[in-house]
Amino acid sequence: MKFSSLVPSVLAAAGIAVASSAFSPAQAALTSLGTTCNTSNVGGSILCEGAFSGNDSSTEVNDNKIFGFDTWSQLFKVDDSSGSTGGLTVDLTNSGDETEGTWSLTGVDFSTSNIMLVLKGGNSFSSYLLDGATSGSWNTNGILKGNDKPGPDLSHFTVYQAPKPVQDPEAVPEPLTILGSATALGIGGLLKRQQSKKNNKA
Repeated sequence: MKFSSLVPSVLAAAGIAVASSAFSPAQAALTSLGTTCNTSNVGGSILCEGAFSGNDSSTEVNDNKIFGFDTWSQLFKVDDSSGSTGGLTVDLTNSGDETEGTWSLTGVDFSTSNIMLVLKGGNSFSSYLLDGATSGSWNTNGILKGNDKPGPDLSHFTVYQAPKPVQDPEAVPEPLTILGSATALGIGGLLKRQQSKKNNKA
């Protein structure tokens, strides 16, 4: 093949690659806002991420690997400052004040799933990771109003779950296996010492 005929082929292939990469959907990074969430915003949480601009969705939290996971799926969602759906109940501390209240959760399995709560209000949301808690308080001090001040009315409260990796049962020896091995080594050592004594006497 002549060089002159090879060049157009290579350029054409490169052009296709460039064109396809230019039109492939990019993962949008969440815009972090000035206010930083705190675990005190959601009682029972152990970590938080946010506040982020916009609205939460499974796509957003997975593309941005919130808490390091990209397998989040929506489990329950209350589309208001109070209410109940599935295993999630959200209440207000004071009627008419939609900036703080309590939450409770049923129907989740912490042994097989990571559980995350997301509070959305104003123009932002923050995410809170749980570690076994099934109830607690909440406030919106970790998210922002349209004027960039904290404490908007709660728009919605969402529960996401992500499966925990299954641990290889062979990676962790069972207690009986460890005990059996220790016993066998102990008996082996005892027999070796007895044989050594016999050999020394002979």
